[in-house]
Amino acid sequence: MLGKLARASTRAWIPLLLVVVVALGAYAVLRVRGDIGGHELSGGTEAGAGGFTDPFNPKHITYEISSSSSNGPVSVDYLDENGQPHHVDGQLPWSFTIVTTLPSMSANIVAQAGTGASDLRCRVVVDGQVRDDRSTDEYHPFIYCLVKSV
Repeated sequence: MLGKLARASTRAWIPLLLVVVVALGAYAVLRVRGDIGGHELSGGTEAGAGGFTDPFNPKHITYEISSSSSNGPVSVDYLDENGQPHHVDGQLPWSFTIVTTLPSMSANIVAQAGTGASDLRCRVVVDGQVRDDRSTDEYHPFIYCLVKSV
């Protein structure tokens, strides 16, 4: 009988230790949450309460392609506000504006002019401020503008 009791006590200490560790962990979490003030994670309902969904000003990103020598055709590839590529066959001068509320995005535009143009210029304008401006004067000009973080 004493042998069975000794074997049972040697096996029972692991579950008992597990219960004690879980209880101490739960107590520590409750104490830390009470001290830090993690009572409510919602944004609150009072005026001026700063939540996770505070609105911010939208960004206006304008892509511009122009040429001083021609108003001919241009082939343009650009990234939209979701990072998706788009292809447009247009006429010079060409521009496109994106309005986004995303906290960050990459603005990229690539253009190639037709045979009539001898120069090409691209610009990326963010909220009225020129962030990239490049030009080239080659035969069948090819140009790109890139702003890594808008």
